[in-house]
Amino acid sequence: MRARGRELGLALGWLLVGCEGGGSSGGTTGAQDESSGEPIVAPSILGEVDVAVACSVAGATRVELHATRVGCVDPPPAPCTLPEVPRPVVGEGVDCPPEGSPQNLRIELELAGRYQVEAVTLAGETELARVCYGFGGESELLVTEAEIAGNSVLVVAPLDGSPCP
Repeated sequence: MRARGRELGLALGWLLVGCEGGGSSGGTTGAQDESSGEPIVAPSILGEVDVAVACSVAGATRVELHATRVGCVDPPPAPCTLPEVPRPVVGEGVDCPPEGSPQNLRIELELAGRYQVEAVTLAGETELARVCYGFGGESELLVTEAEIAGNSVLVVAPLDGSPCP
């Protein structure tokens, strides 16, 4: 029952984001890239990151939004292969110190699956901190083939300030 409620909440979140810009046109959801004003035409995860706080970690040089595919759309034994060591999809980032905060950072997706999203604070190539983002209090986001094909945008928010489990 809880999983069905979470999936319904995700579906409503996708729908609400899709209606933000007054409707779809040309395969977009109506969401726009804030920096360019152009329509977002790829399936995406969008998160508002307090980059000032993230950059306040000693030695921080950059903050990025990462999405790691941690599971298949359907649970095993579904025909889905995941790498032994999952590699994150690296989204947009901001160099420290930031010009403004908070900032909306986006990750474009190509594959359906279950994702965990984190804002990652870096010092060069070294990770200093991670903050888990989710939807409806859940750290795992379900992204279906229909959402990938429909160029949907899922808005996520920070959960409790710690890394994803």
